Amino acid sequence: MIKKILSFVLIGLLFISCAEKEDPETIFGEYLPQSIIVDQALDLTGDGNVSENLLAQLESKGEYSGLTFLNLYSPEYFNVNFSQVILRLPHHFEFENKVYLEFYQNGRRVDKESNGTLTLTWNTYPYQFEFPEQIHEEIVIETLKTNLGNNYVELVTSQRLFDHSTNEWVEAKVTYTFRKDGPCC
Repeated sequence: MIKKILSFVLIGLLFISCAEKEDPETIFGEYLPQSIIVDQALDLTGDGNVSENLLAQLESKGEYSGLTFLNLYSPEYFNVNFSQVILRLPHHFEFENKVYLEFYQNGRRVDKESNGTLTLTWNTYPYQFEFPEQIHEEIVIETLKTNLGNNYVELVTSQRLFDHSTNEWVEAKVTYTFRKDGPCC
């Protein structure tokens, strides 16, 4: 009798341990920024801080606390046959030097290549931009890569940013690194 009870307990524990296994690794989810580095020192926010660390500049002004910057959605989330990406990136408008944070989606899809690179293409809404990698007049995506094992995404953009230290517009290469925050879609 004791052997049967122990067998049931062991089988029960086995089922519980199996049930608690995590979902298989996936690129889909919400990602938060770990760093935003620009290829030249500048003052993004107008507070007199000149550096290559844009995330520190934004955090010092409270611009970024608690925001999600990149979401990768599975095809099932939107009931379509491709993945989608939503980005929220800091940028300046040509007509105003204030830092803006906006979502960019507009039919953009993301496809994972065999080498881990994520490629952006258009779905059904070509919008006003000629190139799929152009997500705003001042933002062009150079590369978008994932490191699935470490749940990181690296995004490299070319952006026109306003440098408040020189009061001039500069062409800059910005490298964003995001870390997966949790499951999604």
